[in-house]
Amino acid sequence: MIIEARLQDMEDIYSLLCILENEQLNQKYFEEKYIQGLEDNNVYYYVFIENNKAVGFISLYIHNYLHHNQLTGEIVELVVNPNYRSQRIGHQLINYVESLAKQLHLEEIELSTSTYRKRAHHFYEVHGYIMNHYNYIKTLK
Repeated sequence: MIIEARLQDMEDIYSLLCILENEQLNQKYFEEKYIQGLEDNNVYYYVFIENNKAVGFISLYIHNYLHHNQLTGEIVELVVNPNYRSQRIGHQLINYVESLAKQLHLEEIELSTSTYRKRAHHFYEVHGYIMNHYNYIKTLK
């Protein structure tokens, strides 16, 4: 079942994002930003609940870019607990967010994924996403 993420889902979502990033994230920073996101009208968090536990998570951020003609959505995180993969949870989450994006009259949905995540690339391509941008990063320390 997909529902809007709640404060009580924070611990499960933190665990899921640590799985996504393959590292222990700064929990204090995560909690602060998660709560801000829950209160932000341009941020949408959804969880897939199984046995009263969030086993899947997706976030959609709304952007107002000058070089677009309408608002744009960006899927920033999409992750499913490895024990629940291959059950079409990711499919349900992405379809849910796409339906929301259409209701909000967004121009498009963008997303980024790491170059090594070949299964994710295939997943997004199966769902109609095309790779037509390069995403560069520079670590600032």
